[in-house]
Amino acid sequence: MRTTVHRLPGVRDTSDVIALAPLTGSELGHLTLQAGLRVLAVVEDAARGAGLQASDLRAMYLLHVHGPHSAGALAAQLLMPQSCVTLIATRLSGRGLLTRTRDRADGRRVVLALTGAGTQVMDETAVDVRSGLKALFAPLSPGASTALAALLADVVEAVPSDPTPA
Repeated sequence: MRTTVHRLPGVRDTSDVIALAPLTGSELGHLTLQAGLRVLAVVEDAARGAGLQASDLRAMYLLHVHGPHSAGALAAQLLMPQSCVTLIATRLSGRGLLTRTRDRADGRRVVLALTGAGTQVMDETAVDVRSGLKALFAPLSPGASTALAALLADVVEAVPSDPTPA
């Protein structure tokens, strides 16, 4: 079903539209959101299999890839309030997957890090995530996948989210 520009919400003329998919007429923002939700569904399925929430797995991924973070820096990376990171840290530390330590230089800061068990759970769960993502992106050629990754990096990395690790 092709969308016409005059039927899109908030569009007064064609200059209001960023981009439309050639075959369907779907807007770039809508397509990006739908793709993100499908990726999130893959993460949720894998997390559920490990007895975790998707937000837990997202936090563990960042700590695994980027190392220890303060709770505030992790919240910025996850694009969520620090109070949500506190809940995630409570859940994960209760399962022995994460440590919380006070920063010696600034006693107000709490530094979060994966434990050995947390790293193991992350590694095991990542296998399921990668399998799901391979299936999701299977319609793309390797070149198209690389191009999509480069384009998304341009968008995501253009807006810093205060990635100051611990």
